[in-house]
Amino acid sequence: MHRLFAALRSIGPAIIVAAVVCGPGSMLMSSKTGAIYGYSMLWVVVAAAALMWGMIVLSARLGVVYERTLLGEVAARLGRGVAAFVGLCLFLVVVGFQVSNNIAVIAALEGFGLPLGSDGSPAMPVAVLVAVNAFVIAVIYRFSNLYKPVEKLLKGIVLVVVCSFLVNFVLARPDGGAMLRGLVPSPPEGGFRMLLSPQADANVTVLQALVATTFSVAGAFYQAYNVRARGWGIADARKGMIDSLAGISVLGGVSVILMSTAAAALHGTDVDPASLTNVSEVARQFEPLFGRYATLVFSTGILAGGFGAFMVNALIGGNMLADGFGFGETMNDRGTKHATVAALLSAMGIAIVCQLLRIQPVAAITVAQASTVVGLPALAATLLYLATRPDLIGARKIPGWMLVMASLGLVVTTLLTARTVLKLIG
Repeated sequence: MHRLFAALRSIGPAIIVAAVVCGPGSMLMSSKTGAIYGYSMLWVVVAAAALMWGMIVLSARLGVVYERTLLGEVAARLGRGVAAFVGLCLFLVVVGFQVSNNIAVIAALEGFGLPLGSDGSPAMPVAVLVAVNAFVIAVIYRFSNLYKPVEKLLKGIVLVVVCSFLVNFVLARPDGGAMLRGLVPSPPEGGFRMLLSPQADANVTVLQALVATTFSVAGAFYQAYNVRARGWGIADARKGMIDSLAGISVLGGVSVILMSTAAAALHGTDVDPASLTNVSEVARQFEPLFGRYATLVFSTGILAGGFGAFMVNALIGGNMLADGFGFGETMNDRGTKHATVAALLSAMGIAIVCQLLRIQPVAAITVAQASTVVGLPALAATLLYLATRPDLIGARKIPGWMLVMASLGLVVTTLLTARTVLKLIG
């Protein structure tokens, strides 16, 4: 029993990764997939989560076997320019999607009936965005050791998210047998090849987005920095395994809960999945079925998850930019904090302009997508490069199964990137 509690207390670094990956985008895609396909595509979430686990486990291992940070090792082995390039790519990805996180905060608050949408005055959403970003900036500069309060905060946020979504899951009364059958791989329209095809129709595109939002190489890459912040060394490699499994269980579990809830409540009804354009629309569809209070609980989960992703996403971008250019290795360094604030302010500024002009942040999201074309394969390749160095021998040697899973993840990331390239060209 003592060992069990000790293991539970050690869980934390991967929870941070789960919090940033399980954001509004992942929540929306999970719900839309359930509304479109019912339970039949649950296996996609499980497969994407397995790939994510392989990357997180490898990243955690690298975080404890190397004396330097990942980008510090890249700079030492390949030059500072390569490390700076990788850090800059990830920073651009973060800024682009941080714009989406700003918009998602507004959408989440709309679930509580607040007049923040296009029908209301733009002054209110602008004030909300300024307040949220100011709070996050204050937290960043308030604590000298930022990791501990961030980990505690995100553990609480994840608990709120899981409990909130479980309420509607229970009320929806999903079909357990259908859920089990959904774990058996079955193809979408056009066959399995359509999962990575740029010519896929709108429904399959939702599946592609579900894979991309669940299997986040950027989040996995940051796991190495989290375990270092925890102070873990090579003797704690087993903790990294347990922690990674716990984080992925949370990530995959939330997606399964959301997909099954939508499958039970929305699939086969008059609800058009195309109308689910943001998380607040999903909450509105549940209100006639579950009642106002259950919908408010669901909206609470959306808001909590959105805030968790909002904060950690910016920290990842700031830390990678700072480490890539050599002016900050941890989230506690001033360089990292300044870079994080730069990501927050840039994204907030773009989001506010979009609110004032009542336009969609298409350009910022396109920049983010374009950055992933080089950034995400570069991150996956960096992990594999560092994992296969000949000086990793003895206890520092990376197990072969980790290399196999990470290699498979690199292949999937590259194929998703190729799809993104073709879609951007189109």
